[in-house]
Amino acid sequence: MRLAVSVGISPRESLGDWAEFSAKLEQQGADRIWLIDSQLAMKDVYAGLYAAAAATDRIELGTGVTNLLTRHPSVTAGAIAALAELSGGRALLGVGAGDSAVRAIGARPTRIAEMEQALRFFRAMLSGEPAEWGGHELRLPQPPPKPVPIHLAVSRPRMCHLAGNLADGAIIMGPAEAELVARQVGWVKDGAREAGRDPREVELAFVATTAAGDEAKALDDVRSWASAQARLLADVQDLPPSLEAHRDELVRARESYDYEQHLSTRAGHQASVSDELVRLLAVVGDPGECAARLLELLDAGVDEFIFPLMGSGRLERLRRLQEEVLPALTPA
Repeated sequence: MRLAVSVGISPRESLGDWAEFSAKLEQQGADRIWLIDSQLAMKDVYAGLYAAAAATDRIELGTGVTNLLTRHPSVTAGAIAALAELSGGRALLGVGAGDSAVRAIGARPTRIAEMEQALRFFRAMLSGEPAEWGGHELRLPQPPPKPVPIHLAVSRPRMCHLAGNLADGAIIMGPAEAELVARQVGWVKDGAREAGRDPREVELAFVATTAAGDEAKALDDVRSWASAQARLLADVQDLPPSLEAHRDELVRARESYDYEQHLSTRAGHQASVSDELVRLLAVVGDPGECAARLLELLDAGVDEFIFPLMGSGRLERLRRLQEEVLPALTPA
């Protein structure tokens, strides 16, 4: 199974240190880095990707994820083409409707119809073909050396269907609840079939925030991420019963969220979620318990995981995953 990680560059981390860290991720066996694009909470995604491209030789590098609002799609296409050139063809484009980067400036996430248009636009532009946006035909002056895979961040039915229709991969986001993940996988596959595609053509990666070890520390390691997920669920009407029981907490998480502290392990808003809710949203426990939860998610139909690495001790947490959790997912 491919080992993919999601990382953001802290404002306290120099870009030089980040480049060294990306090289260490490659040395430790990571296959993909998805770099978070959240301009008011983290350092610039493209500066980070270009620095990582220069510091690594093998690892794939992508936006995890960018959006259509803080950058014009033609600007994103040009930036990804530059990444493809710098990395020798290791670029990935991860795009979504927009979350922290968009909400932090008071904007609303992109609607489905415009996201569909954008996927077709990116497909053409990153394959060296002309593409239409806003009534204008556009073309990159220098296309990537090879087409860049496009991955769509999804959670709800219509976006899942769209990923199945048009994307190379779906980045499935949400609670680590096998029942819900199975529904999300089904929506993506239905979208692929509707488009006449083989569902196996679409990579299915689930963002599995995981902390194995001492329970109190593990809960604290993922609490910030859990608070971010909780506020996204506050407006969802058809929650599984296990999450519906925490509706008040979800609303509290939404109302207290500070986007300038997005995913920060120091954020005050993470206190809005209880230990019980954190356990539902993330994969937490001893290595055996974490492996069992991940196996349930694989049984729900995902192909692989993206493991967020937040706060300090990121390489140690990755090592524990590699040595104590992931071996249980691979048949001897």
